[in-house]
Amino acid sequence: MASQACQICGRHSKPDTMEQHHIVPTEVTAPTGIPESQTLWLCANCHHEVHSWYRSKVARTTYDLNIKRFRPRSDLELVREYQAVFNNYLKYRAEQDHRTVPR
Repeated sequence: MASQACQICGRHSKPDTMEQHHIVPTEVTAPTGIPESQTLWLCANCHHEVHSWYRSKVARTTYDLNIKRFRPRSDLELVREYQAVFNNYLKYRAEQDHRTVPR
């Protein structure tokens, strides 16, 4: 059986151990009718790490200066938030990988 590479770390694993990751989770896109987001195939370690990153970085509320209180983000705001947080995660990983490579 051929191996498949994680689309973040590049580590090769058996295809049946790879996990599909939605950049914008289906619990955000499905109820709203927003088309499903881009997906990637990740190893279990990277998949767990990116979801941990989401839990610490995605804000489901925002402070609205007009009403002077927190309000839930709209569906479109959440889609943009997840996409931005994922892009920041990729930058973070690239910086970490760059630091660990011997020169």
